[in-house]
Amino acid sequence: MKIDPLVSKGRPLIVAFGAGGFRFGLASGDLRLEGGVLVLADTPTLWPVSVLGELSRGDFKPILELGRDIEFVLLGTGAELNAPPPFLRALLRDHGLGLELMDTAAACRAYNHLASEGRHFAAALLPVA
Repeated sequence: MKIDPLVSKGRPLIVAFGAGGFRFGLASGDLRLEGGVLVLADTPTLWPVSVLGELSRGDFKPILELGRDIEFVLLGTGAELNAPPPFLRALLRDHGLGLELMDTAAACRAYNHLASEGRHFAAALLPVA
């Protein structure tokens, strides 16, 4: 699914998602990543998680290492909105981070909007078919 472009303020934006991956618009051209994706410090990287039920505390280590540089985590839960594992809210709260939870389609749109506003957050996005 393609997403209408916004002004990026230099940040990578999600220009499409689906078929198990994400396409980001970068200054150097588009970047396609297959599978789950983390966007940390404006850098999209592969995230070795593709199903919400597989999440573990260790999957959030790169996010927690950012510390107070971010306000919250935007989590795209896949094709449908689903509750996160019970440990997740407490883990993030203990590190002073909020959690915004939505299906991946909504999370991609929200990511672009928040990035265009210059907000400081991390995105953890699970793929959709």
